[in-house]
Amino acid sequence: MNTKASVAYGWGVLILAGGGAYYFAKRSINADREERALAMERRRQATRPVRASDVAASSSRNGVSDRPSPSLEAGADPAPVGHVGEENGVAKGKFEAAEPFRSRKGDRFS
Repeated sequence: MNTKASVAYGWGVLILAGGGAYYFAKRSINADREERALAMERRRQATRPVRASDVAASSSRNGVSDRPSPSLEAGADPAPVGHVGEENGVAKGKFEAAEPFRSRKGDRFS
């Protein structure tokens, strides 16, 4: 029969089991996170010297860098935005509408 004592005992056991499961799951999750973080840090440290040696080797060849100058790249823009035409002294862009948008005035719910 269900008495108040047996119900309280059941709830107590349930709460204790839930708390224990939470504690051990949290410990396991934190250990996995720490392990992944250490592995990622090891990978970063392993690739760092390789990258540094690549940069040093590429810049030391005859003192010329493989990277082009930004001023040289500016002229090679694949989609430059220029002014196509002017109306009334106002420059119109390539992608601008011929007429500016004008919303209709009045009650929009009617």
